[in-house]
Amino acid sequence: MSSIVTRKTDVIWNYIGTIVSMASGFILLPLLMRFLSDEELGLWYVYIALSNFAMLFEFGFNPTFARNIVYVVSGARRLSVKGCDKESVEDGIDWHLLNTVIKASKVIYAILAVVVLLLLSTAGSAYIFFVASNMNPADVWLSWALFCVSIFLNLYFLWSITVLRGYGDIAGENKAVVIGRVGQLFISGVLLVAGFGLVGASIGFLMNAVLLRVSALIMLRKHREIEDGRRSDKLSVNFSSIQDIFSTIFHVAWRDGLVQLSLYASTQAMSILSSIFLGLSETGTYSILLQFANAIYNFASTYPKSFYPAMQSAYAEGESGKQRKFVSTGIVGYWMLFMLGTAGVCVVIFPLLPLFKPGIDIDYALFLVMCLYVGLLQQHSIFCNYIISMNEIPYMWGYIIASIIGCVLVCLFSGSFGLGAWGIILGQAISQLAYNNWKWPVYLCKKLGSSYREIVVEGVQLWIARFVSRFARLRA
Repeated sequence: MSSIVTRKTDVIWNYIGTIVSMASGFILLPLLMRFLSDEELGLWYVYIALSNFAMLFEFGFNPTFARNIVYVVSGARRLSVKGCDKESVEDGIDWHLLNTVIKASKVIYAILAVVVLLLLSTAGSAYIFFVASNMNPADVWLSWALFCVSIFLNLYFLWSITVLRGYGDIAGENKAVVIGRVGQLFISGVLLVAGFGLVGASIGFLMNAVLLRVSALIMLRKHREIEDGRRSDKLSVNFSSIQDIFSTIFHVAWRDGLVQLSLYASTQAMSILSSIFLGLSETGTYSILLQFANAIYNFASTYPKSFYPAMQSAYAEGESGKQRKFVSTGIVGYWMLFMLGTAGVCVVIFPLLPLFKPGIDIDYALFLVMCLYVGLLQQHSIFCNYIISMNEIPYMWGYIIASIIGCVLVCLFSGSFGLGAWGIILGQAISQLAYNNWKWPVYLCKKLGSSYREIVVEGVQLWIARFVSRFARLRA
């Protein structure tokens, strides 16, 4: 049996990918603020929110396929609705099973991409017509068409990123992300300065989709041992085999999909709701704050996310000690980076924004409360990713109910009570604090024979030991 190990290069490239994604967003943001009107900026964030919503139609297949590829690469000969059939684990890889799983992912993503494109071109277009009826129709519809094509490509070629993640190649995945982001930044920047406005930004978004997928396919070819092994399998993958894999995968995937939809409703969907309650201009400002809060989370979660494949492999091997170590160091690292990122944005970034958009009003109190909400929300999301690495998903109804209650409270606070952006944040925060924020960290800690406090203390001790060891090596 071959274990998947998270290497230093995986962690480093995960940081590089995250930093480049954040940096490209931060560099692009002043250009968007400078060269787009308030209404265009608000519409841009509506596009982004709809794009993120459309990607939810992969409905949990991405992480579920990745986990099952990890199991196969780790030696599993059979997959079950509970994930890895540990009794079937042997040394080496069942190449035909691996080919079947990958082929099934290609077929499913192709179907989903077509369905999403149809929905975007109909219901999505109707929504865009509603919120952008007063804007230049030529710019609106051309930019929206480019976005629809980008989303189609992103969804169809998602199988390539899924396979890279399943191989445990976090570095390769992030190299593809870096290439796509840099390409988007360059194209968008040039076109925005040249006066192409919303259309130019959308062309850059399309180039990100193209470059990311091409790069991912190139990274896959570097896994010569696995790819040669796959080609050595001369058995054809028939439709019944794909159906069997789909039936096995779907047991967890649809639940994970509902969780991702609920998580979206608790974060990105707020840009859509805010466009109703606040209007496009205020939506742009609110979405800027949300973009920074999410960027801080993405930066902070880089470390624990780097170890997801290794966590899944440790589960397949029954290594509970490794799992506890991944959780303790991951959560402590997450909060250290989250607090550092929040301070950096408030002290360094926000004072610079008026240089690019004079008159912009940054509500620091609102942003800090937003960060606290996002930080706690994403913490229990990280715990849930650890839980699902064990191929169980007990938190589905908690996510669904919290997102529904949150949306109701948002409509009540922002609509009936007129609390505006504060109503959006408070409505969601209250719904998550009531249950999810504390339930799932406690749930996982109990499964690991520990408590949240013990996990944090152990994580702090491990991080201190690392710093002391590295300081000692530097002095030597």
